[in-house]
Amino acid sequence: ALASHALKVGLALSLHCADEIKRLKIMPLTRTNRLQELQQAVAFFAEKEQSRITIEYVMLHGLNDSIADANKLAIFCRAFPVKINIINYNATHGDFAKSDPGTVRQFMTQLEHKNLIVNLRQSRGEDIDAACGQLAGQNSK
Repeated sequence: ALASHALKVGLALSLHCADEIKRLKIMPLTRTNRLQELQQAVAFFAEKEQSRITIEYVMLHGLNDSIADANKLAIFCRAFPVKINIINYNATHGDFAKSDPGTVRQFMTQLEHKNLIVNLRQSRGEDIDAACGQLAGQNSK
């Protein structure tokens, strides 16, 4: 629907996982936006707007940071011109942990070997338990 309005805006998609089962674990609301439908919609937008899509991908230790995950992301991104921003997770008191630097580098290298544009975003906000798409509250007693 957004592409039909010819707004000439860029599209950044917070994907975080190209594996349907893992994606549901990270973001349960994605139940209504399956990967295949999302891929088709993003490809339509890219074609209609003649623009490169930005994929935002937060790395989560042991959940979405394997070489297999990188390969699935590459397959998802084949349908449209893309730039992938890798974002380090800022550890909070939740269920997730930050991927180690070596794992992040291997993940990025795998994507680069698939001829994808990949950037590592500078992490900010760790001191306040915040980052792109993250915000945690702290209780004081």
